[in-house]
Amino acid sequence: MAEHDDLSGALRKARLAEAAHFEAVLGIKDSKSLRLQVLKDDVAPIIAATPEAANVFDLALVPGEPPRLWIDLISFVEMEPDYRTYRLQQDNQGGREALFETADRAEMVKYLKSYLAHRMIVRERQIVRTAPVLQPVARYSIGAIIFAWFNGLILGLLVLLFSAISLGKLKF
Repeated sequence: MAEHDDLSGALRKARLAEAAHFEAVLGIKDSKSLRLQVLKDDVAPIIAATPEAANVFDLALVPGEPPRLWIDLISFVEMEPDYRTYRLQQDNQGGREALFETADRAEMVKYLKSYLAHRMIVRERQIVRTAPVLQPVARYSIGAIIFAWFNGLILGLLVLLFSAISLGKLKF
């Protein structure tokens, strides 16, 4: 019976240790989310201050492992490689690229301001490149319209004359 008590005591200690481990992991995850929320709160007024930026960027804190603060459709900030380091990453055709990494939130906010400005310029260039070139509307002068009408009249009379001759209604 003493062995049974020893095993149940060891099992209880193992469960408590496992619970403490999971609590610590959840604490780190919560810490990452909280840090990203504070970063979001710092960046949101910068985006809201410019109407063009508000149309382009939509900050979204997405929970998960690791939690991510999405800046736009291709870039996000996550707390990696540890729970104190902000890392701005961008998805591109070749994979994922780390653009900036720092432990200082103010430094990340400063870098994000610059990043947002550059992304807006790239977007403006894309819009200009893809904007259709408007062709000027063709305007005809009065002389050109009269000339076309007169040529149509002459051509019509010649067709009527040729038709009358070929049908035998008019003889020369």
